[in-house]
Amino acid sequence: MPIDKIGPGGASGLQPPDKTKEKGSVGQAQGANPQDQVSVSDKAKEIGRLQTEVSKLPEIRPDRVNDVQNAINSGTYNVKGEAVASKMLKEAVVDSAI
Repeated sequence: MPIDKIGPGGASGLQPPDKTKEKGSVGQAQGANPQDQVSVSDKAKEIGRLQTEVSKLPEIRPDRVNDVQNAINSGTYNVKGEAVASKMLKEAVVDSAI
């Protein structure tokens, strides 16, 4: 549409602003309940509970660290590449599902 055809009333097809709305009522519908409510699903509650439990666990397990150190020092520690790769893939799938 060429802009030279716009008349003094503005572009055709545009509506004037609605001045019937009450000032100060932005964001609140008429008849709306002023109290917000939130409902949390059972699954979300379970996730929250599990996150709390996991946060209580130590990040480093000293008993496991000692076992691995002893195995390395004695030369009996063997790493199976397939087992490592399998666990990495499983963790990637779990992480993408969350």
